Amino acid sequence: MNVLRALAAEIFKMFAADLWLTLTALAAVAICAAGLATHVLAPAALPFVLAVGVLAALAVGVARGARG
Repeated sequence: MNVLRALAAEIFKMFAADLWLTLTALAAVAICAAGLATHVLAPAALPFVLAVGVLAALAVGVARGARG
């Protein structure tokens, strides 16, 4: 149980430390929710939308880290 608590604390610190990572993740989830609610996205497309969100979050993190 201590391992899970430590993992959760580390993930929380990661998201709290990098606001852009948090905003990108929330945007990807919000796009998926809106797409499902409006029937624009099929449920089968959601993993691909989330994968693009993850790649966008990584790209933003790398670009911000490269600038200093």
